[in-house]
Amino acid sequence: MGEGDNIYRSVEILEGIKKHDREILNFVYETYFDQLADFVTNRRGTESDAWDIFQDTMGVIYDYAHQQDFNLDVPFQAFFFTVARKLWFKHYHKSQKESNFTNEILELIPYENTDTLRELMRQQVMARLSLKYIKKLSPTCIQLIKLSNMDMDTSLIAKKLNYLSNQAVYNQRRKCLRKLLNWIKHDPEYQNLTDYERP
Repeated sequence: MGEGDNIYRSVEILEGIKKHDREILNFVYETYFDQLADFVTNRRGTESDAWDIFQDTMGVIYDYAHQQDFNLDVPFQAFFFTVARKLWFKHYHKSQKESNFTNEILELIPYENTDTLRELMRQQVMARLSLKYIKKLSPTCIQLIKLSNMDMDTSLIAKKLNYLSNQAVYNQRRKCLRKLLNWIKHDPEYQNLTDYERP
């Protein structure tokens, strides 16, 4: 078992996250954040990236905790870092793809590579639908998403938009993005994508 599991049992940590128990949340942060920050910064990330990955990881675990059929059959530490690593690599590859897209576009689209072309078409559809529906969000949601996309530190976003905590920023951002994604998924253009092309 990991160090954290010697103080709280894994099921207690999961239940604490589910109930927003401040003592448990602080414990998870104090026990695992530094390790996560080391992992991220050693892989070309920043401490701000690490904080965002930590928040996203807690959000994923929170969602799992509310699934009636979910049973945690590994130590919490192993579960936490499995989720965090997956989120980090997804974030890293996405940022690398975006930064290299323009310069490497010709190399990325060999004419015979149907899978790559499908992926680019899917990205174009998702980008177009995102622009279409983001206008329906509240001004606060739009500003929150824009600031997040600028990689602004979460604490600065909280101060700028008058949120009481970084957790409040994270919760509101998730609500905004879920609403946006729900609109996108019900759009006929999205539904015309094949299962392969959908995100």
